[in-house]
Amino acid sequence: MFPFVFLMLQDGGARAFMEGLYAQYHRLMYAQALRVLRSREAAEDAVSESLIQLIKKIGLLRSLECNKLKAYVVITVKHTAITLLHRRNREQPTDDMTFQFLAADSRADDAVLEAAGVQRIKNAILALPPREKDMMLMRYFREMTDEEIAAATGLKAVSVRVHLSRARKRLAEMLGGKGEDA
Repeated sequence: MFPFVFLMLQDGGARAFMEGLYAQYHRLMYAQALRVLRSREAAEDAVSESLIQLIKKIGLLRSLECNKLKAYVVITVKHTAITLLHRRNREQPTDDMTFQFLAADSRADDAVLEAAGVQRIKNAILALPPREKDMMLMRYFREMTDEEIAAATGLKAVSVRVHLSRARKRLAEMLGGKGEDA
């Protein structure tokens, strides 16, 4: 399948670069989106939206080494898929599908998490403002670095650290702590 989004590129070199990128990573992109969204149609939408985001950053993409380019593409697709998942489930009071996906991927022992009151923490994270919630999920459940989160959100790493610090303080206040940086 040829993504029609490439037709918006006027520069033939940019179009060729994006077509090559898509040819090399389309299966990985689709697999990552499908892993999050668990729906073929939604995964295809996530890949298309990711391509639009990647086209906007074509100058940066051309300057990245192969392994960093692959990581950037994967992070973009994951972030886009999670955003689509949130959008799709916005009318639901809880975002259980996201936590089911994250729990299936988690390396932590379920018994320890239950003892720590994970349901209470889950509800508190879900009550955070959307940007803080997304960053907390990326940082602590997907184990992304500040730089990876910055790349996925389009922010600077220092801004990501500030947002995460505020989110941790807000979360601590919600959970009855003093609001100190965790």
